[in-house]
Amino acid sequence: MGELGIALIAAGAALAGSALTGWFTIAAGRRQAAAARYAGDEQARAVIDTVNRTLNEQRAARAEEARRQVYSQFLMAFNEALHLLKPRNPASARRSGIEKVNTLYSLVDLEGPEDVRVAASAMREALLGLAELLDDYNRDSAGAYDWEVERCDDSRCDFLAITHAVLHRGA
Repeated sequence: MGELGIALIAAGAALAGSALTGWFTIAAGRRQAAAARYAGDEQARAVIDTVNRTLNEQRAARAEEARRQVYSQFLMAFNEALHLLKPRNPASARRSGIEKVNTLYSLVDLEGPEDVRVAASAMREALLGLAELLDDYNRDSAGAYDWEVERCDDSRCDFLAITHAVLHRGA
């Protein structure tokens, strides 16, 4: 074998080595590209999860604030109506207090949950019982009046305890 044969063998080996190296380089590049794509997909998934979690927390905070507003408005209307439900006040003033409580009760009913709605209903029923007593009020009704006021106070305490529990769940 002459120098030409050795040169051809060396050139062939160099070409084969270059081709083999190129193939390994391409395979490594593809693996790196796949790993980069996977890392990018995971990062995008993490960002989307974070955004979704943030949106859910904001949605829950808005819902809690809406409930807090409705509950406090209902409680203020209840307190105002209770203040108006005195024997010396005219029936029209007592009725306007009851109407406001009924209107705000509808909002409590919409906001829920069920245990708050039930407590608000008990408050409203206690006020209606007091208002009904005042429609036929006389000196003999004083004891019953005190009992109805106490029933209103008890229902308010129950409502406060339940709304506090609902608004501070997980806190």
